[in-house]
Amino acid sequence: MKYFKFYFTAFFIAALSLCCFSCSDDDDNNGTKDPDLLETNHFDIWVSVGSSTSGMGSNETQLVKAMKSLEQENATDSIDFQGSGVNITANYYQETIIKGQYYYQVPKSEDRFVKFQIGTQGVSLIKEIPFKTNTYSGRKYTHAWIDDNTLVIMAANGDATKVIWTKLDAANMTILSEGTLNLEKLSKYSTSGIASYRASDNKILYSYCHGTSSLRTKFYMAFIDASTMNVEKTVEEDRADFMAGTAYGELLQSKSFFDANGDYYLACNTVNEGASSTTQQHGTMLRIKKGETEFDSSYAGFITPSGGKGKIITVEALASGKALLYVMDPDYTGVSGSWGSTAANCYYATLDLNTDKLTVLNVPYSKGNFSQRSVVLGNKAYIGVNPDDSAPLIYIYDIQSGSLAKGMPIKVGYSFDRIVTLQD
Repeated sequence: MKYFKFYFTAFFIAALSLCCFSCSDDDDNNGTKDPDLLETNHFDIWVSVGSSTSGMGSNETQLVKAMKSLEQENATDSIDFQGSGVNITANYYQETIIKGQYYYQVPKSEDRFVKFQIGTQGVSLIKEIPFKTNTYSGRKYTHAWIDDNTLVIMAANGDATKVIWTKLDAANMTILSEGTLNLEKLSKYSTSGIASYRASDNKILYSYCHGTSSLRTKFYMAFIDASTMNVEKTVEEDRADFMAGTAYGELLQSKSFFDANGDYYLACNTVNEGASSTTQQHGTMLRIKKGETEFDSSYAGFITPSGGKGKIITVEALASGKALLYVMDPDYTGVSGSWGSTAANCYYATLDLNTDKLTVLNVPYSKGNFSQRSVVLGNKAYIGVNPDDSAPLIYIYDIQSGSLAKGMPIKVGYSFDRIVTLQD
């Protein structure tokens, strides 16, 4: 143990020094592109220097590295950011929109929208556009893609008395239109909510809740015509206090999905009765059937005796009617009472959406509740963990067989925050 602590400390100092002197910074890279990594399918691995995870306004240094594969071909393979990680800390957030080969976000200047790529030498700024009438704070908005090029941004305005929207042409980064949603009046709206586009009837499904936490005993779902941005219907849902994401939309974490049948699933949470903190929550999965404008009253998932005790952090669709969940449950992971991000209080599991059977995956418990270390790509899910006492590690889950294999580890001295897949 003494050896481990010495090794960790030494490597941490080296990594911190590396960050200051050897990593690429987040300059525009003179508008140039890296053809080897930016124009091909690949993964981007996001880490923080040190043992603390980022998110929620953290000032930790963040590095990004592109990887063409996460398979471990030999025992010495590992992901090392020494001399190759791109430092994005000064100008950009990890809470971002991703589509194809590009990132889109409101950067730290908080006065514009930007479109960029991350290569081996730095950030390539593709295009930026200043705000027009509606203005947005960094990280505090939600989004939906209407088609491959049309992006809608939504958020509560400055005093949270209304919800504003902006529609962008993402190909050339121009503002197409903007306005305010005609929602039923709340005294204060939650920061962002969750927006998802349903192509079958051209509707944006927008869930939101009250901005005052003491009033969050129910939440709302608005059905919006994506062409006109007119709110056609709003319904209330009281089987959970709120949807799993209220402030950051899905800029960092996946909270909802459409299944192969076109049914919409939304992760929700409720504060535990008698809890000493509002972070102590338990989850519920709710559903809206294809084409419907009401929640399915016959369905509530993650409530069987084998599950339903923990807070749902992220959720993603798998094949064969299942979902991949990342759940915070200190009692289950053996660190009872620890509801923060510093203990390994989270686990991964699959949830059968038809039977509600929860199967906990045989990977180490993980710390870091403001993270997205899993991504589903084809018939595989890539799952990252931040264990308490060892280096971060990626597992590769075969969706059809249910088998798990170890992928690439990350060198000691970094905290694993995010895994991203950029696909043409």
